[in-house]
Amino acid sequence: MSSRRELIARVRQAILGGREAGLAELAGIAAKTRLGTLFSLLLDTDALVRWRAVTAFGAAMADIAAVRLEDARDVWRNLMWRVNEESGNIGWGIPECMGETLAVCPALAADYHRVLVSYVQDMEGDCTFIDHAPLRRGAWWAVARLAEAAPELAAHGLKEITAALGDCDPAARGLACLALARIKPDPSRTLLAALSALEQDTAAFELYDGWQLAETTVAAQAGAALAALRRCG
Repeated sequence: MSSRRELIARVRQAILGGREAGLAELAGIAAKTRLGTLFSLLLDTDALVRWRAVTAFGAAMADIAAVRLEDARDVWRNLMWRVNEESGNIGWGIPECMGETLAVCPALAADYHRVLVSYVQDMEGDCTFIDHAPLRRGAWWAVARLAEAAPELAAHGLKEITAALGDCDPAARGLACLALARIKPDPSRTLLAALSALEQDTAAFELYDGWQLAETTVAAQAGAALAALRRCG
């Protein structure tokens, strides 16, 4: 077995355990070395491994940024290239890694939150919008993750988030609800009405909470968003 295969197996085993123990185990591996392995695990056959690789990716980026911020910016630019259609990559897991990175690296979030939001902005002449719905679903998760850590930055995409309540993809609708619950914008009648309508939407989708993957429904997320907005309204 090659050393690379051994490293992939080690990292995979670590993230299949508990969060604290798993991330502590990975911290013993040089951050830049971790990244290469985690890129591979973004394509793992196990969905939970793929998602936990996203969390571990963010932790590695935080370690890199703490030592030299410019090195973390270099990796971010590589992520941007990977998600660009012109790179020839499909980009699976990359938007999620972007969202996790911005959530744990405030300095990068301040610089690049608008870039992240642009992936869900379908604007004429905009070349960053992700038009492949399954891949865009990852971008919606990323926006909701940013909203958890820095709601004021995610609010730059409030127009798109609100519009996504009517998206044909259940995951996009549900993640938009989650983002709204975290941003807590002024609860206009129109917004409350849209969320209320989604309380009847029983479409299911999988939601990753930072270590676990569980099924939820659009209705559940809409109800949670309504409760959050009414508390602050």
